[in-house]
Amino acid sequence: MENMSYLPFSRRCAVFLATRTGLDHEKEIILAYIIEVLVINLLNICLALLLGYSLGVLPGTVACLVTAFFFRHTAGGAHSNSPWRCGLVTMTVFPIIALLGSYLSYLRQPYIDLIAAASVLICLLKLLQSAPVDSPAAPIISPLRRKKLKIASLMVLLAVVLVLAFLRQSPWPYAQQVQLCLALTVLWISLMLSSYGHRILAWIDGIAIKKERAGRR
Repeated sequence: MENMSYLPFSRRCAVFLATRTGLDHEKEIILAYIIEVLVINLLNICLALLLGYSLGVLPGTVACLVTAFFFRHTAGGAHSNSPWRCGLVTMTVFPIIALLGSYLSYLRQPYIDLIAAASVLICLLKLLQSAPVDSPAAPIISPLRRKKLKIASLMVLLAVVLVLAFLRQSPWPYAQQVQLCLALTVLWISLMLSSYGHRILAWIDGIAIKKERAGRR
């Protein structure tokens, strides 16, 4: 627990809050970690939005982030062992998905409908098969909570389907782009629920570990 926090800012905030509230040292360390994770997540969301804006795909990036947020808190998925690496994935993957959605938005509507339908079907199968996918650091022990999270994840997918149907009829200039961003994000979520998603993040963690070891030599 002593090495959970790396940012001086999070430690200072934790010390200040612990002093004011009378928390012991162990809870102060946990608080510092929580503050650090929140700061990293906020920073990476802002950077993802900035990158999406720079690439001209801000609406799609927002759609990707919102969709991923709700699935992440219901269906779970593969996790990196570092909030920094997880944040880096967030910062880069969703603007790239939005950019891909922008390019594919030039397809005719039947092809967009086909991509969306295939994405939803794949995600539905993965949710029924695997959700919620927890992590070793935060296992889901309660069967009741696991059932509630699965139902919640299916409700999120239903909401995505309704949004897709609405966008299909919408005259909004970005409607087709956001449709594809939602569909591609759903595919990404499906990947993160699978063993392949765990292997990808484990591979990313492995690269970081190798670099850290090389830097120590």
